[in-house]
Parts: sequence; C-alpha cells; structure tokens
Amino acid sequence: MISHKEGKRVWVELSIKCSREVEEPLVDYLVSELGRGVITEEVEERQDLLLIKAYLSREDLESGAFSSIKTYLEELSAIHPEAILKIENENVIEEDWHDKWKRFFRPIRIGESLVIKPTWEEYVPEVSDIVIEMDPGRAFGVGSHASTRLVLERLEELGRKGVLEKAQVLDVGTGSGILAIAASKLGAKSVLAIDIDPDAVESARKNVHLNNCHDDVTVSITPVWEVEGPFDLVLANIDRDTLLLLAKEISSQVCQGGRLLLSGILKEQAGAVKDAYVQRGLHFSAMRVDEKDSQWVLLEFLANS
Repeated sequence: MISHKEGKRVWVELSIKCSREVEEPLVDYLVSELGRGVITEEVEERQDLLLIKAYLSREDLESGAFSSIKTYLEELSAIHPEAILKIENENVIEEDWHDKWKRFFRPIRIGESLVIKPTWEEYVPEVSDIVIEMDPGRAFGVGSHASTRLVLERLEELGRKGVLEKAQVLDVGTGSGILAIAASKLGAKSVLAIDIDPDAVESARKNVHLNNCHDDVTVSITPVWEVEGPFDLVLANIDRDTLLLLAKEISSQVCQGGRLLLSGILKEQAGAVKDAYVQRGLHFSAMRVDEKDSQWVLLEFLANS
C-alpha cells in the first residue's frame, strides 16, 4: 500500500529481471501504461539479462495499472517462457527513485543538431548543436522514448526547411515541455504548451525558463477545447485513446494550410487514428516509423489551404 512518509510521497518500485529479447516491448508497454520513464540496469553476473524498474503511484494502483502490468507479464511469459525470470516490488520514497533515475539519463543526440541534456550532466556542444536542458521532474518526456523522438526528429527537419519560422505552435499534452522548447529553439514565433496535469505544467514551466524560452513559450493548464486557435502547427504526443477522444478538438486547432503531428501511437493503432482525423477534414500526409523501435509511429496531416 502506498502512503506518505514524513510528508514525502512513497511509490512502489517494480523490478523485473528479464532477458534482453523482451526489453523493447516491455519498456514500451510500461512507459505507455504508466506515462513515465523506467530504469534499465545491467545485471553484473549475467550479461544476457537486464533489470527493468518501473515506479507506480497510488493512482496507478487504484486505476488497476498494477493488475494490467501483471497480466501483460503473464502474456509475455507465455510467448517467451524463459524471458521473465524474477519480479519484485517494494516501497520507495519519491526522492530516492528520482535520484536513481537521474543516473541513467545521459545527453541524447536526436537528428542532426538536437541534443537533449539533463541539467546535472556536463556536455560540450558542437557549433551546430541546439541544446535543450531538461529536468523532467514528475513529467513524461526526455526524448529517449520513440514517441517523443519521432516528433523531435520531424520538428528538426521542419526547422531546417524553414517551416517553423514565424509559426504559431500548439503542443497538446506537453508533459515535460520538451517538444514546445524544441519548437521554440528551432524557430517558432510562439508556442502554447498545454497539459491537464498540474505536475506536468509545473515541470514544463521550469524547463521553459531553464532554456530561456519563456518569451516565446507559454505553458497553461487550459484544456484543448478552451484554447483560442487555430495554429500553424499542432503537436500531440499522447496515446491512442486520448487522440481518438479529442480528434474533433485537436483537428479544429489546425489552421488552413497548417500541419498536425500525432505521436504516442503503435503501428497497429495507426489506421484507427488516421481515419478519425481524416474524417475531421484533414489530409493524411505521411506515416513515419521509428528507426530504433519500429512498433512506434508518427502520423502527419495537412489542413487544406
């Protein structure tokens, strides 16, 4: 049972010792299910094994996420009988797991010039580097997951082509604010970053100031249906269910001749998401598949001029 200890939140640390063959599907499932990053450690005595650690909040337990994860692990074990060797869980104080997680967040290069750098790491940039300093706090999004990486790669391409110059951008479900900051640094005139999670909004605001983007990026807890648009570019890296639920509201924020990038989508989910947004009057432009993890895709749409 999760409780609060001496005013600090206590989480459940779920440790899964597994073979490397199930690392990608397992990590992707946990990140998608929990909406936050996980830790992957080497097992010293066995190079063919990994220890994957995920952290569950009280809300995760109450929503049934723990049961869903156990069911998924059982299904994964049925397909790969030798893959899942050991599962343990224990309570940890919030400060402890944030410190643990920080050890595994290193500078990440995305595309030709974007570099995502944690605040606590030293990094000497190259002349052409566009460095984004990040301290995600409790929010999701440091660029390491395929869904975030796909959007960042496309943003960088659009920036190089001059598409972002003077563009007004909306980032729906901003999380840590990483996409909004990237859009600003790549040339956007203004960015509105929104999220309904107060922790995410607090984290995004801190990261925006950390990157000196506060003149161009506004972070708000305003829901998408209350935002006054439309925008030249709309970004939404969320999940399939939310993208389907908000198809009307998100589509309406794309101006004539504007562009929409949707991520957080598994390849088998792409058809349903594509159809939902085409039905809202958008033109499907392209599907991009992540090079490192091909089960994740980005969908791009254009609005008629």
